[in-house]
Amino acid sequence: MRRFLYSLVVCVIFAGAAVTRPALADEARFIQTLADQALVVLQDGSASLEERERRFQELLQDGFAMALIGRFVVGRYWKSMSPNQQAEYQKLFSTWVLKSYAARLGGYTGQEFKIDRTVKAGQKDVFVRTRIQQPNSTPLRADWRVRNFKGKYKVIDVVVEGVSMLSTQRSEYTAVLRQHGPEGLIEALQTRLTKFPATAG
Repeated sequence: MRRFLYSLVVCVIFAGAAVTRPALADEARFIQTLADQALVVLQDGSASLEERERRFQELLQDGFAMALIGRFVVGRYWKSMSPNQQAEYQKLFSTWVLKSYAARLGGYTGQEFKIDRTVKAGQKDVFVRTRIQQPNSTPLRADWRVRNFKGKYKVIDVVVEGVSMLSTQRSEYTAVLRQHGPEGLIEALQTRLTKFPATAG
């Protein structure tokens, strides 16, 4: 399920073509811009795969609240980490997420992306509700949770067909933390990163 969600999010980000663009709320405009920028990277046939992956990682780093997401997925275990463990974990987590997405550059297969509306989510956030029309298939719903960080919008979660990527990741990480503690999670992330091909970094 986690790999499917990662691949789907890449498709969602890439699906910036063939979009009807009504007047958009700021949060929706941010998501549309993210999709447009990702599509430019995807369609740049003059760039190598390594270069496109690097540019895509930079795009995600700027568009996603990586530090907040990283802290959320370890939950209460964050406070049990030393400052050095926190710093190492955040570095590894961010690198792993960015490489996971970038490694799926081939996931786009002509999906069409439509922004439906925005919905308040608590006091700080807004869900940008979108639909992804897939060739010969029923549309998929993806809700982007966006937060304003001192005038700069960032994605803090993506909910695909009712499944939160943030919650899914948290369940996996807390299971590792319960059994092996912070050092075990750090070692697991280090091991995962060694499995990426050189072109993914």
